[in-house]
Formats: sequence, C-alpha cells, structure tokens
Amino acid sequence: MSKKVLIVDDEEILAGNFQTYLEMLGCEVRTAASGAIAQQLAVEFRPDLLVLDYRLPDMTGFDVFDAIRGLHSCEAVLMTAHPSIEVCNRAIERNIDIILLKPFPLHELGSVVLHGLPSAAMHEQEPVERRRGGEVSFPLRLYDGAWVLSDRRRPLASSDEPFKQVKKSS
Repeated sequence: MSKKVLIVDDEEILAGNFQTYLEMLGCEVRTAASGAIAQQLAVEFRPDLLVLDYRLPDMTGFDVFDAIRGLHSCEAVLMTAHPSIEVCNRAIERNIDIILLKPFPLHELGSVVLHGLPSAAMHEQEPVERRRGGEVSFPLRLYDGAWVLSDRRRPLASSDEPFKQVKKSS
C-alpha cells in the first residue's frame, strides 16, 4: 500500500513538482492551494501525511493540521521560508518534528516522506547548529540535508557544547 500524501501549498507549480516527484517514488499524492481546499480533500482522501506550507492565503499550516487531525489521525511536515521561534514552538506543541526550510532539494522531501525521522536520528546527528530567524535564533538540527527541530524536551546525546553560530553568506 502506498503512502497517501496531501501537499498544501499556494505555490501551485512548486506543489505540482512535489506531487510529480513523490508519485515517482510510489506515493499517492493530492495537492491543495488553500487550507479550505485541503480540508475538503482530506475528508475523502484521508492522507497519512500532510506536507504543509506555513503561510497559506486563508490560514496557517498549523490551522490546517489542527482541522484535519480532528477528522482522523495523520502526521505532518511543515515547510517554511520564514522560520521563527514562534513557528518552532507551535510545531513542538503539535508534535511536528520536521520543518523543511525552503528552498530545499526534492530528495530531502522524498527522504522525509518515505522514511520519516527515526527518533534515534535526533540524538545521533552532530553537530547541532543554530540558524538565525530575524532577530531570534533557535536550535535546528540537520537531518539528511533537511532542517528539523531540535527536541528541547530530550537531552542531547553526549554533547554539552554550546550551539555553533551559522553565518549567513552575503
């Protein structure tokens, strides 16, 4: 049985590219350009995984996740080009462990959709780095090339080093 994925992104060309790629990997995929359309699709499609853009024209990706999760159980991956501490905290509250920082290569999305994030990977990956989001910095962890939230509820495995600063190249 193939994994059912609902991609919610108002950038329709990008969503179409994601759909084509994931279908090549054997997933059954639908796309929605708004939260309202995503909720309608989810009723019949019943996705296993939501791939949500944070900023949508009618609501946030979190609003979509909350509404669809109320209908049936599913997991979510968040995509954003504008990470912030608020976005990270809201993801943690909903047990969304993976945030893909736009732009990202298609293979990263494929890896996350097909394999998810093994819980052990959160503790085995080094180094932990900090990414800057405006004036606020927050911990993210590199997983197979994709940025994911560092789980602050669990201690880091054998590392008491402070986070390194990642300098943005100009």
